[in-house]
Amino acid sequence: MKLRLSWSANISGLKVPASMMPFMAALLLGSVAACATVEDAPRGDQAYAVIPPPPAVGMDYRLSPDDVLRIQVYHEPDLSLEDAQVDAQGMVRMPLIGAVPVAGLSASEAADVIAGRLGERYLVSPQVSLFVKKAVGRRITLDGEIREPALYPIDGRLTLSQALALGKGPTRLADTRQVVVIRRLDGQRQAAMFDLGAIRKGEAADPEILPGDQVIVGLSRAKAILGGALIAAPALAAGFIALDGDN
Repeated sequence: MKLRLSWSANISGLKVPASMMPFMAALLLGSVAACATVEDAPRGDQAYAVIPPPPAVGMDYRLSPDDVLRIQVYHEPDLSLEDAQVDAQGMVRMPLIGAVPVAGLSASEAADVIAGRLGERYLVSPQVSLFVKKAVGRRITLDGEIREPALYPIDGRLTLSQALALGKGPTRLADTRQVVVIRRLDGQRQAAMFDLGAIRKGEAADPEILPGDQVIVGLSRAKAILGGALIAAPALAAGFIALDGDN
């Protein structure tokens, strides 16, 4: 006669069979890792994976909230828009397909996304063109330990060090090793942290700052401004932190 041996464990008063222990362990580890703060914003190579240095070649204008677009779907006038405005979440609303995230994309990339959405269910090989009628979203916010924190209009490409120069640079007591860049992607804020001292010494690349970005000098100031926002663990694996409570 064979005897089946089994054991169980008590977790918070609950009796858990042995067969369930691997699952419960993974669940508990996941819950511990599921929350972090802005202090866990990626640094070094991981930060540059989120907000890369400017490319060697020119870059198209990146769409921003409040931009006004002309969107033409060839041979489909009822689906075309003359004055489509990008909303605060970086979306543009299209007939049939609804809200489409376009902030951070070039005009050609946004046109491809719209064409792809239309082609999924409604049209065969749709052709879409997109023209920026009003580029009113070209602004960045400088905050934290900066001499002149404010909202600044920008023209053309801009690096992090150039952006900080617009605000007359960090204050004398600022910790320049902790410069947080907040960027909205797919309707959600994301953050990364950079070392301005290393950038100035040529030891690290100077990341590109895009319209709509928020640059905060000093981790303590970033935590105060962001309210110690919690983040979700899946975002960490992707190389950025997604700030909780912001939709």
